[in-house]
Amino acid sequence: EIKAPLLMFFLLIFTGTVGGRDVVQEHIVWKAKGSSAVMNCIQNKGTSYNLMYWYKQRPGETMKVIVITNYGEPEFGDAAKNKFEVQKSDPKNGSVTVKDLESDDCAIYFCSVMHVHCDSSASQAYFGHGTKLTVLERDISKPEVEILKPSGNETSCKQKVTLVCVAKNFYPDHVSITWKIGSKDINDDVATDPYATQDKETKLFSITSRLKVSKKEFKPQNTFRCTVRFYNETDVYTESKTI
Repeated sequence: EIKAPLLMFFLLIFTGTVGGRDVVQEHIVWKAKGSSAVMNCIQNKGTSYNLMYWYKQRPGETMKVIVITNYGEPEFGDAAKNKFEVQKSDPKNGSVTVKDLESDDCAIYFCSVMHVHCDSSASQAYFGHGTKLTVLERDISKPEVEILKPSGNETSCKQKVTLVCVAKNFYPDHVSITWKIGSKDINDDVATDPYATQDKETKLFSITSRLKVSKKEFKPQNTFRCTVRFYNETDVYTESKTI
């Protein structure tokens, strides 16, 4: 997943906005290692927005330009031409193909469009929400979920205690985590890892989410529930733990 502040930072640099209805992309594409993946982009700003950019962003890294397409020959950034192929059938539709997939190709791929004025100045850029490309390297595995209680030292010495929800041994990394106290959804005082970490040997992922609550709230009559949602390409699997 993308760190929101980092994403907004780059959107400001490119003087663009995220426009899900203006620029439409698939949310997720899954492909096997060694195959090719096609990601599409449809823009609804109008035929004058014919300049299309493709970016790649890996977890924890900055966006990198792959290719820029207009009516002429595509302009590739640092990307190798033999790795990527682009199509632009008309001003509103484009696609990028990533060939000979490997683990380093796992990333979020963003499409943006701009209008170039007669004086060669560019308009504001409009971004899609990005397509997450997953290169499958092993069998799909559902997450195991547990909640770690605060330590005795924390409950006795601090005004707030921390509950930790751990989701582990899942593949691929398509998960989200939510918290509830009783029947109430909790968004404040929640810190979830910006992206899952992967074991190099097993290829399995793990992620944690931390909920801070006051000692006043942390009492036996209150229930604390962590819910992990895992998408396995066809279904959403839900696993919850409560203390």
